[in-house]
Amino acid sequence: MKVVVVGAGIVGLATAYALVKRGAEVVVVGDRAPGSGASSNNAGWVVPSLAGPVPAPGIVWKTMRSMLRPDGPVFVRPSLAPSFLRFMWGMLRACNAETYARSWAATAALGQGTMEALDAWAADGMAFEMHTGGDLEAFLDREEFDAAVAGLDRSRQAGFDPRVLTGDEARALMPQLSDAVVGAVYFPHERRVRPASVVAGLVTRLRSLGVAFVDGAVTGGGRGADGRPQVSGAFGEIGADAVVIAAGAWSGQVARLFGSRLPIRPGKGFSVDYVPGQFAGDVMLMLAEAHCVMTPFDGTTRVTGMMGFGGLEERVSPSRVRAIRQAPSRYLRTWDPEAPSLPPSAGLRPMTPDGNAVIGRLAPRQDVYVASGHAMLGLTLAPRTGQELADMILDGGTPELLRPFSPARFGA
Repeated sequence: MKVVVVGAGIVGLATAYALVKRGAEVVVVGDRAPGSGASSNNAGWVVPSLAGPVPAPGIVWKTMRSMLRPDGPVFVRPSLAPSFLRFMWGMLRACNAETYARSWAATAALGQGTMEALDAWAADGMAFEMHTGGDLEAFLDREEFDAAVAGLDRSRQAGFDPRVLTGDEARALMPQLSDAVVGAVYFPHERRVRPASVVAGLVTRLRSLGVAFVDGAVTGGGRGADGRPQVSGAFGEIGADAVVIAAGAWSGQVARLFGSRLPIRPGKGFSVDYVPGQFAGDVMLMLAEAHCVMTPFDGTTRVTGMMGFGGLEERVSPSRVRAIRQAPSRYLRTWDPEAPSLPPSAGLRPMTPDGNAVIGRLAPRQDVYVASGHAMLGLTLAPRTGQELADMILDGGTPELLRPFSPARFGA
């Protein structure tokens, strides 16, 4: 069976890997270098425990307050375009406890087995930087901390083993924390990977397995003379038995070429890499109120944050980057925001109105599939997404795990 995967980000590459390992002939089509954008410009967190969708009870008020500040962690570029208004209205409707709980459970289930999948990738010869150590969510505000602790039951029931720490206990685990930290939640089993190294490892392994890579934008989709689906662009026409749309924030544009409308919009985030790293230890750190995370890599500290809803552009905002640089100052005893660093970068996360990924067959087509909308969890959910979607394509039917992510919920 021949499958064309449109998109060379982490989800597309993971899907290509799962398909070729099961014997499929795979062609990956991308209009820029594999892993460009959000697949490399992210925090590198592999965190099945952080399964909560962006739409959540109370998030609307927090977002409105944030938008009043030029350096706020959430920003929205307003638009009167019908697609934008429908998206924001859908997100508003999803900000309720019932929808949040349902989305959380579905995403947590999809993330189960991610660590084993990464270990299997490494055992199969992929070389990439990976660390254990867990993640620590540090709080400055007692009310925010108490609210987070009150919501940990679902994490315990899912087997994520959250541990509640006082401020002093958190400082014993991470001495760099300042006295302003009132408490923390520690998830000891989570991991981190250097995103670009995972992409490079996947690409190298895929090439060795015979996967073909085609450079160019997909500008056409439909059926060839033989009735099979095909994609076209400056590279010509490529026919296949199935097509997978895994183009990240651009997936909605590609889906329209096949007659489907998917409400996938970009959510922009920024990263700054400090070289050498000035954040010691083996634990990832979430700055809860600042909505930023810190990742220690070999020789580098990456600070990542912000969520911006706008267009399909990756311009870096100086004010947002300045806020990211400053954020650790309140949480750490020593932090130099102006320490040597690489140029900041931006990435567009593919977002959906209800916060759930979109994975499955595009109706009424029986041979065109989508794997997108993973928001900030693309790296975490990519391995299982690829495995489950490969099973759907090669075996038929719909895996139970993928039912909550069906495109049908959007009429696609």
